[in-house]
Amino acid sequence: MMIYGIAQEDRTNSIRSGIGQMRRIAGHPATVLDFQNLGVAFDPDDHESGRTTVHEDRESGIAVVFYGTLFNVHEIETSSGSSGRVPRPRSHAERVFRLYQQFRIDGIGRLNGGFLCIIQDPDAGTFIARDQIGIEPLYYHLQDGRLVFGNTPGPLFNHPDIRKEIEPFALYRYLLFNYIPGETSIFKGIRKLRPGHLLTLKDGRFSGRPYWRLSFAGTASAGEEEISGELLNRMREAVRIRMGTDDAPSGVLLSGGMDSSTVVQIMRGMSDRDIHSFSFRCRGKSFDESRYAEIMSGACDTRHRLVEYGPESVLLIDEMVGRMDEPFCDIGIEIATYLLGREMGDGVRIVLTGDGGDELFAGHPVYLADRTASKFEKLPARIRRPVTAFCQTLPDTDRKKSLTVKAKRFAYSLGFSPDLYSNRWRIYYSPDEISGLATPAFAGRIADLDPLAEIRDLYREADGPDALSRSLYGDYHTVVQFYLGRLRLLRYFGVEGRFPLLDPGLAAFAATIPSALKIKKGGEMKYILHRTMEGILPDAIVHRKDKLGHSVPFKNWIRDAETVQGLIRDVLSEESVRERGLFNAPVIRSMIGQHLRKTHNHSHRLWALVVLELWMRKHL
Repeated sequence: MMIYGIAQEDRTNSIRSGIGQMRRIAGHPATVLDFQNLGVAFDPDDHESGRTTVHEDRESGIAVVFYGTLFNVHEIETSSGSSGRVPRPRSHAERVFRLYQQFRIDGIGRLNGGFLCIIQDPDAGTFIARDQIGIEPLYYHLQDGRLVFGNTPGPLFNHPDIRKEIEPFALYRYLLFNYIPGETSIFKGIRKLRPGHLLTLKDGRFSGRPYWRLSFAGTASAGEEEISGELLNRMREAVRIRMGTDDAPSGVLLSGGMDSSTVVQIMRGMSDRDIHSFSFRCRGKSFDESRYAEIMSGACDTRHRLVEYGPESVLLIDEMVGRMDEPFCDIGIEIATYLLGREMGDGVRIVLTGDGGDELFAGHPVYLADRTASKFEKLPARIRRPVTAFCQTLPDTDRKKSLTVKAKRFAYSLGFSPDLYSNRWRIYYSPDEISGLATPAFAGRIADLDPLAEIRDLYREADGPDALSRSLYGDYHTVVQFYLGRLRLLRYFGVEGRFPLLDPGLAAFAATIPSALKIKKGGEMKYILHRTMEGILPDAIVHRKDKLGHSVPFKNWIRDAETVQGLIRDVLSEESVRERGLFNAPVIRSMIGQHLRKTHNHSHRLWALVVLELWMRKHL
């Protein structure tokens, strides 16, 4: 499904031209709406299924296009007076129109779902909104009073003024994070609208502003027991409105961790229907956690499907990159998501996940790293520097987590500024390392750029009272956006991922929970979730101490599996690297050698370069 629009003050042939090209891309005639200042094209099959709906009110001249999913339909109809003698709205677009009649543009903040919403009001202008959390993406190009936009970047290139060129700044960020956080897209001249934001066209001028923002400024004054009770109620409601009401079986991605286990336990308490649970397994010590998913499947009587994920599955990446709007990777987890999507062919059309729980309850190890760093950095430099230098000389191991692995990574990340908070632990290159990797031509294009400035700005706008709350705020705008992008891969199999733990109301409530109830003084993470679910989830889940995170032994596969090593050597061959002209082939060759010798773990770097090269072959 593609939605594609052009907004400008004066209609020109470019609208019709762009939509005509959109029709050809769609493979069949697209439905075309041409409002006074807005052209929108979308797939009519999707329109029939309710994914895209339109409402035009002739009396007021107000027109609404709604694309996506809306969960709180009953609440909206009640608040907008859709009861009694007033006929029920026939579509989500009409529901938005009635909200707009009553609350004007502030009504957008009452929507709960994953959506893009376009409202054209002859008196107030044209508004384009993205949902609060960022489930649906919006790409746009703004130039000379004209806004071209789409839910994927592809249709924008139908416009004659938009060329398909790589943005060096975005490529720089991709190298650092393995995805592209922030508003800059991989394509020059195309930006991404932030979650919870509006674009407005009025009197020939464009402006952007937030209509919803997650705030950590308020702190709940209730006691621990009351907070747990309210939290459980809100999680139940978030799951309930996302389960769907049709006869299609419900699905859930089940890792066996606290977040996904909480979701499936709540699902089971609300439905007697079959629940299909899906998990993947990578065999290997310190990586296989499938038994915890099986414990939860047994406790909730799900129809569980365990997908084996081995080195040979890595070859799927060549197929996957063609379906990525922008390059991204997660050291093999993205392939696991793709594998699971292929297994959901038994009528499962909606699958719930536990994504967002680490940001609700502070479950990432990086938050503990922040705490440790704040203490370590108070030591005199004459002590710190030798320690960090020594730790970076330590060899890698085959285990995912060990004291050596943690110390080496901790020492490396200390080289980045503390004002990057949790994101300092997710950066894979220092400026000097980027300078060595880049060719002189590419280095010259990024020499004066600060790829971390926008990350710092996120933390400056955070209103929380402590470091943890500021880290959590920043993560909603960075790493959460990455999760959502990865899980959009499920759509290619006709499956919609839904995220109850990213419910806006639930997130807003969790933001008021004191940090001391998220991470205890002794370092117990997700304390309030464990407290809430104790006695509801099996003890083996609530009290487990060996949580590693659903992961892939990718660093070991690069060393030991011919399939993976062969793919990396082929895609990153000296001939291929030199032809692309972005990176120094000898530096990449050196990284491969260091990784094979276990002096360093370069798996994230090498895999990111592979994904980038394959993506460019497909999209450029």
